[in-house]
Amino acid sequence: MDTAIVFNNVTKKFKMYKKTSDKLLDLILPNGYGKDFYALQNISFEAKKGDIIGIIGVNGAGKSTISNLISGVIPPTSGTIKTKGEAALISIGAGLNNQLTGKENIELKCLMLGFSKKQITDLMPEIIDFAEIGDFIDQPVKKYSSGMKSRLGFAISVTINPDILVIDEALSVGDKIFAQKCLDKMNSFKEKGKTIFFISHSIGQVKQFCQKALWLEGGQVKAYGPIKEVIPQYEKFIKAFNNMSKEERKTFNQSIAEMRSKKQEIVEGSIEMQKNEDVSFLSQARSDNSRKKPKRIGKKAITAFTTLIFLAAALLIFLKWNPMTYLKSDNQEKASAVKESDALKNKTESKQNEPVKETVEEIKKDIRYVQLATGFVRDTPDLTNSRKIAMVDFGDTVDVEETVKDPIEDINWLKFKLADGRSGWISEKLVSKLQTQINEDKLVTSISYIAQQDKFSEGLSYLGKTKQETEGIGNGLVEMAYDQNGIVNEITIGINTVINQEQLISQLGEPSLLQGEKAVLYHGEKHDFIFFSNGFNFNKISVKQTSDNGNV
Repeated sequence: MDTAIVFNNVTKKFKMYKKTSDKLLDLILPNGYGKDFYALQNISFEAKKGDIIGIIGVNGAGKSTISNLISGVIPPTSGTIKTKGEAALISIGAGLNNQLTGKENIELKCLMLGFSKKQITDLMPEIIDFAEIGDFIDQPVKKYSSGMKSRLGFAISVTINPDILVIDEALSVGDKIFAQKCLDKMNSFKEKGKTIFFISHSIGQVKQFCQKALWLEGGQVKAYGPIKEVIPQYEKFIKAFNNMSKEERKTFNQSIAEMRSKKQEIVEGSIEMQKNEDVSFLSQARSDNSRKKPKRIGKKAITAFTTLIFLAAALLIFLKWNPMTYLKSDNQEKASAVKESDALKNKTESKQNEPVKETVEEIKKDIRYVQLATGFVRDTPDLTNSRKIAMVDFGDTVDVEETVKDPIEDINWLKFKLADGRSGWISEKLVSKLQTQINEDKLVTSISYIAQQDKFSEGLSYLGKTKQETEGIGNGLVEMAYDQNGIVNEITIGINTVINQEQLISQLGEPSLLQGEKAVLYHGEKHDFIFFSNGFNFNKISVKQTSDNGNV
């Protein structure tokens, strides 16, 4: 996978002045004037093409600064940023001139991006239609509400089709209908394999939309990696932060401010995933607050302590990496390799001596699961010239028959059969493979207590029966879906128990697939169990036979 953007030890420093005249002194004096503020320090990470990355952190962590750096709005003070492709920033009013009308802003921004007059004329109706701000398109932007500015900025940015999209709190304003429209548009960008940075305070939106998370704390990277690894750490931090007393929070903020007032040394390490330190800012703030009379440490004591640390580190290095350890390890590895080679040879010879079986083994199916709320199915493996012929939902299975690369976009298309027998194509980025990880019998027992044992057991008994056999039963408590042959292949049961996502996972274990806070899927050998939320609690469960068990 190609690299889209690389940050290498990037630092952004601003000057803080008490009054305007201080700026002049900063220019005149040899050592400058004013207080340094490091918005970001030593930021290193790498984003691949097609990555959907949520940038999270408390207010003032540096999220907006990093969004401006990614999109090229501001340059770094030090470090390097390598970007492959055109980046577009979407934030409330970003790049809009308050004195110009909406149409004039569209024209200005497109001209700055190198579009011709004819191209702008062609794009204008599409942008206006997406923005949905009515007659205000002919009014100066200074008269717009924050929601209108966000709509216009979003409409311009997504219509010009950038390679990298940076969305900075643009969905935090306006109505839910437009927010969903924006999410649908971003999902279409997912199909194209574009790189998206999503800055938001909404953990739910980040979980729903993103694959990775970049957690900023005090202008530095606290953690970077898959959503399921970073978000629990961040939620734990937020919970601890909210439980802090007023004095503890004040001490914490002071420690952050002090750290950001001076340059920090570069710590070498992986840019893929930074683990939490044993001592976090929170624990440091609490320990600092508990010290009523801090003792001063003399220079001699500091020197002695430093020397002790150095000697201890040297001893550890010698014990871990001395030549005898390497020789011993090397011999062990060679002996192990010889042993494995002999075992493999014996296994191969024994297989060759076995009689040839008369039956032909069934080729293992390539089954994928839809990981988004919804996705489009197209008639041909071509994003530009294809038609949308159907939609799939979270948890639907895709039995892959063929894989084809898009003629233009850097994505693969998967061919599969729809329920009505037609062939369709879906972007590989909308689906994922699952492994059987659950104990299905144990899961069914646990679900019975949530979904009412009698009703759940009754519903499971309908799977595999014909339409005639199930006609008139269920009493409306169990919904049933049928395949082409009139066989029940899915049941849906309401849940009366009030249970949220955290409680559900705590009771049933980690799911096989997660769709934000809206749905979770548990994949078994015989059945798939999908729980759906109404936005507050999970209120229904659907059970399907797995594709290997007859449901394609």
